[in-house]
Amino acid sequence: MPLFQTDSRNKAFIITIEGFAEVDRAADFVGKLKNEVSTIDVNNYTLIADGTHLKTFKPEILPLLEKSYALYMSLGFKKVLVVNPQRVTPRLQVKRVAKNVQFTGEFIPSLQEALHISANL
Repeated sequence: MPLFQTDSRNKAFIITIEGFAEVDRAADFVGKLKNEVSTIDVNNYTLIADGTHLKTFKPEILPLLEKSYALYMSLGFKKVLVVNPQRVTPRLQVKRVAKNVQFTGEFIPSLQEALHISANL
């Protein structure tokens, strides 16, 4: 399950996503995300989705990934950054899905770089 963290110093809201995504946990993720986001002023924060340790997505998960990107863009954050997965296959999958949904965020090589960008906006 994703981990949510607010980094006030860097004005970042971080979602850490690891391992394999699962269809049955998607609704729970959306509810928890919206609840967490409601506690901060999103206009002053950057959303960072840290997918560093993601594994290859099963085909049935890809539509959920599309919905996640749409959700990230709809939340009103100042900027949306996605940390690239280390593994090649999930990295290609997330970029392909992002292109399909006209994702307006940016892909970043590391969490440290994403935090640096967020702190300097």
